[in-house]
Amino acid sequence: MTKILIVDDEESILAPLEEMLSGEGYRVRAFDNPVKALELLRTQEFDLAIFDIKMPEMNGYELLGASRAIRPDLPVIFLSSKQEEQDQIIGFTLGADDFVGKPFSKHLLLFRIKSVLKRHMPNIVPTLKPIEVSDLVIDRERHLVKWRDEEVSLTVTECMLLISLAERPGAVKKRDQLMDAAYDGSVHVSDRTIDSHIRNIRKKFSEVDEKTDLIGTVQGLGYKLKV
Repeated sequence: MTKILIVDDEESILAPLEEMLSGEGYRVRAFDNPVKALELLRTQEFDLAIFDIKMPEMNGYELLGASRAIRPDLPVIFLSSKQEEQDQIIGFTLGADDFVGKPFSKHLLLFRIKSVLKRHMPNIVPTLKPIEVSDLVIDRERHLVKWRDEEVSLTVTECMLLISLAERPGAVKKRDQLMDAAYDGSVHVSDRTIDSHIRNIRKKFSEVDEKTDLIGTVQGLGYKLKV
């Protein structure tokens, strides 16, 4: 089982990220304290680390240097609210493998994780589990969507929006949540853009099955998957 070390002092990021990656089949250890994470790194092997940059006691750049002194080949992804180009240049110069900004699309992060692991351990990369809800099947690796065994041709953005809705069928997703799911933290789009994508998804499903009523609108809030 692939082992991932996460270090982030924000509990609102740390706990959901640990839960998400565990649900994807990774073995995860999560810390809000960089010093404690380093102590574990001295005794245990990890296949990948995800570090926040802005942390007390030790920032992510310092943690990367200390980690590489212990495990020189450890792949590291920076996860941070910092968006400036200079911050990314510093991270890559220090040897980071990737950089994902907050707020982030968790699906984008999963693909980034998979990409980094593939470069470092190409024969051991786990696949992303398909999402199956009633007659809806989403193959996240290939961005392949099927409804009642018929393929529905969606763009990557449309697929990411549908994945976000399908994760919790019946739960209302606000437009800003859908925005975060479909775009990385450096891209901002309007509510109308999200509405347009939803209309396109509905249209494409109706072309496959005209009776399909997959996505519901909750006035003033957002959208939900109805199956």
